[in-house]
Amino acid sequence: MNTIIYTRVSTDEQAEKGFSLRHQKQLLTTYCELNKLTIAKHYEDDYSAKNFDRPEWKNLMEYVAKNRKAVDKILFTKWDRFSRNAEQALAVIRKLTAMGIEVNSIEQPLDLTNPDNKVMLSMYLILPEVENDKISQRTKDGMRRATKEGCFLAKAPYGYSNGKVLGKTSVIPNGDSAIVLAAYTEVAKGVEAVEVIRKRFKTERGLTLQKQQFYNMLRNKLYCGWIEVPEFKKEAASKLKGIHEPLVSQELFDKVQDVLDGRKNIGAKLPSTVNENFPLKGSLICPVCEKQITASKSKGNGGHYEYYHCTAKCKVRYKKEVLHENVAQMLTKVSLNKNVADLYKEVLSDLISQSEDDTARRRKELVGEKESLEKLVIDAEDRLMKNELKAELFDRITTRYEASIREIEASIGQLERNDLNLGKYVEDSVKLLCDMGGLFNQLKDSKKGGLLRTIFPENLVVEKEGLRTNSTNTVLELLSREYRGLEKAKMKKATKNSGFSNVAPPLGLEPRTL
Repeated sequence: MNTIIYTRVSTDEQAEKGFSLRHQKQLLTTYCELNKLTIAKHYEDDYSAKNFDRPEWKNLMEYVAKNRKAVDKILFTKWDRFSRNAEQALAVIRKLTAMGIEVNSIEQPLDLTNPDNKVMLSMYLILPEVENDKISQRTKDGMRRATKEGCFLAKAPYGYSNGKVLGKTSVIPNGDSAIVLAAYTEVAKGVEAVEVIRKRFKTERGLTLQKQQFYNMLRNKLYCGWIEVPEFKKEAASKLKGIHEPLVSQELFDKVQDVLDGRKNIGAKLPSTVNENFPLKGSLICPVCEKQITASKSKGNGGHYEYYHCTAKCKVRYKKEVLHENVAQMLTKVSLNKNVADLYKEVLSDLISQSEDDTARRRKELVGEKESLEKLVIDAEDRLMKNELKAELFDRITTRYEASIREIEASIGQLERNDLNLGKYVEDSVKLLCDMGGLFNQLKDSKKGGLLRTIFPENLVVEKEGLRTNSTNTVLELLSREYRGLEKAKMKKATKNSGFSNVAPPLGLEPRTL
């Protein structure tokens, strides 16, 4: 009779009993030889028997389906090698029996044509399933107890590696922990969009997280020291302080949540889409109905014409080129006078030089602090080797020192990233501020809207005599006031005593913004 022999061992069993598969095969082979059975195929799995989703069992069933007349028996050593799920096992047995194939165990043989033996079969199948359930429950209970003691048992998130803390399973910071702290710090500022920060970190610091992974990282309470305990039976979900080392403070974590939840605005809000043909769309207000003006192309007189127009009944309409020229003229009016621009450059250069000196001094201080802490770690290692320090105390000491070292490294990295050599941008940036009307005309339509919204935060109102706005860029407004004051006093040249240092923008913002 043609027989398929099947052997199985779970991954855990294989680790404990490396001979198991070989032993099962030997028993089955000997049995077939003694009973004059022909072994047609041998399949072996190293998967759990909790279900039949096993690669080799699937291959076995596929072979049987194609060669049902060439297979008489399927044999295994014990019923728990076949399955540990009684319900699924009985269904598979019925299916194979209907195909004329006998399923049996050589160490626990049963005549399944005898109805009484089905009770014994159920026992053989249910007992392993019960044992599985007990093991599973014990595992879950143990994991929950460990979690409630502050352990972290899952795969370590970005910035951590799985390891031991005080002899218990948890996570320990790795080389990416400084990137995590720096990312939280940047997002908390609320200056740039989260995705902009992620892409910058990917380019500059080798961040490997995708968009959703980065967002999940910013939401994960593990980074500020908390462990989530999920709901279980009648126990409500809760959180507790973990035994692992936090990468960010609670204050910093809360600031990031404010940014993500919209409680802290991120920069200037721009339209979600930019119409490249009509860059002023979304920035103009109708003088009649005070609603936003839209734009479109119109066909007539053998050609296409572009207009900005109102959608309301007032039917206000303006030619695209006329409005663009009005915007250019308006930008020219708020451009800087040469005297003011020269003084502004001097003030910026002085501030940049001062900032660079402060950065260099601060970096030197941080490097010194880091070296001192590293010496303390080395000293602790020496004391441990001389048995002057217990291992548990050594772990606590070095964990604290290494956390401080990582914070210092993150601060040094932040200083280096902020060192943008801003001096090289001053000349060109101020030059653009002196001729913003010309800049507007030179820009592609797709870029004009961005310039307009930078200079005029609020929408422009279209009027017969031109355009009007209620506010301009704060820095430009202050510079213009200073210039008007100088003109009124009939001063031929601005001086550094005019107070411009009080209106200079924060370093790193104005040159990059404009």
